[in-house]
Amino acid sequence: MIIKSREIPITLLQLASLKQRIESTHLQFQTIIDDHVIYQSGYRGELAFDYYLKAIDGEKICLLHSLRIVGPNAFQMDTLILTPSFFLIVEVKNFTGTIEFDHEFGQMTQYSNGRTRSFKDPISQVDNQTFHLQNWLMQQGIAAVPIESLVVFVSNHVHLTRKGDQEVDKRIIRAGKFIEKYQELKGKHSAPILTHQQLVNLAHMLKNRHAPLHIDVFKKYNLTLNDIGPGAPCLNCSYIPMDRIYGRWLCPKCQTISRDAHLYALKDFQLLVKDHISNREARWMLQVDDILLVSKLLKKSGLPFTGYKKDRVYNLNFDFQKDYAHLMKSR
Repeated sequence: MIIKSREIPITLLQLASLKQRIESTHLQFQTIIDDHVIYQSGYRGELAFDYYLKAIDGEKICLLHSLRIVGPNAFQMDTLILTPSFFLIVEVKNFTGTIEFDHEFGQMTQYSNGRTRSFKDPISQVDNQTFHLQNWLMQQGIAAVPIESLVVFVSNHVHLTRKGDQEVDKRIIRAGKFIEKYQELKGKHSAPILTHQQLVNLAHMLKNRHAPLHIDVFKKYNLTLNDIGPGAPCLNCSYIPMDRIYGRWLCPKCQTISRDAHLYALKDFQLLVKDHISNREARWMLQVDDILLVSKLLKKSGLPFTGYKKDRVYNLNFDFQKDYAHLMKSR
């Protein structure tokens, strides 16, 4: 039973928007591009892993995807599987090339296409997740359920190896071995501890504590508002800004015409800047100087607002999971 569905990471949407609005000559441009590739690959890997979960979805278990619990120490899990006898944290990795593990120093190194990149050891990741989940469960009065963890590599184009004489941790597996490993864990923890109703109640409690990560892109990438290229985006060629001509938006690059391109600019403002906007800010974001025209566009958008006349502020309440599909297709 899926209690919480997988979500598009807000950070992925932010990076997709940001890479279209930052000049290619900016010092942080390549970092943003690289981070977008990493987040996009990670999300695609999680979607690919969902195929293997179908085999166990019929059991009396609860699945929670893209779960982030906040508190003194926020922690996030790609997938959490709750069974009556044990809980399983799954960290999904979507890497290609050769992956070398160094558990002693907590490092994972990727060698791919002549490039070497270092990452945190995923075993350290799941160990930290386990620690924080155990603490959270203890605070809820649930301490007797064993917590297992797995790191699952989903790509068929990856070679997993070790550093020196170290053994690769047995919790690191390929996706094709997941069901076998899951059955092994079921055999290890055969005695039920929680009833199905207790399991469902706990799953909903976890879901209600979920708080998606929304990063401050200005702080993370050392940006200012002047680094953000304003304007309504063309969904056909990604050019920014479109021109407002005779009640429509016209792309000067590919000549695409749109009647609602301003909405996508407002969505980007919510992603990158803040969740409310004034007429003055909207004029800057849309690159339109006409106060009355921008006021009309904001009113027609159907967004809730507070304040009167020049003090009016519109609340940007676009749904991150439903209203940003265009960024998942962006070039």
